[in-house]
Amino acid sequence: MNELNNLLSSYPLSELLLLIVGLLAVGKAIWSLAEYWLEKIDVHVGKKYKQQERWNNLDKKIDDLTTNLDNHIDNLAGKVDELKIQNEQTHEHQIQLDRSLALVQERLQENSRSDLLDAHHKFCYEFKKIDDLSLQSIERRYLYYKTAGGDTFIDHLMEEVRELPRVSYYEKSSLTNDQ
Repeated sequence: MNELNNLLSSYPLSELLLLIVGLLAVGKAIWSLAEYWLEKIDVHVGKKYKQQERWNNLDKKIDDLTTNLDNHIDNLAGKVDELKIQNEQTHEHQIQLDRSLALVQERLQENSRSDLLDAHHKFCYEFKKIDDLSLQSIERRYLYYKTAGGDTFIDHLMEEVRELPRVSYYEKSSLTNDQ
């Protein structure tokens, strides 16, 4: 206390009040300066925090998108595998159909050949003549036979059938009666 008495006795009261007001003004200025810098630091730190938060959100979104893409890729890979299996099954089925078609075509060719041979023998050796409708029917079977890949053996037989004498439709009954 002694020092406080000493201070009060050495300076007049107006100077002491002026010193106190000055110290308060300096304190206020220091306080304002501190608030200003704290606010600047807070804004700077806040910007960095917000920026870091945005980066974290972007990282999370990228991770989510990557996970979704991985799931879609896995789904597509599964569908591709299913399509490969279906394609293999379809290919096997196509091979079976091709074999069946070749067999049917071979049988049709054999049937046509047999029919053409029968018709040749009937008209060339039995009747020794042919009507136009029968010739047209034989020609149609011959065309099917050749389209199916028939050989040239029948070509010679067809030439013989074409060279037979023709009878009219009305004389056709004579083919069966002449036997």
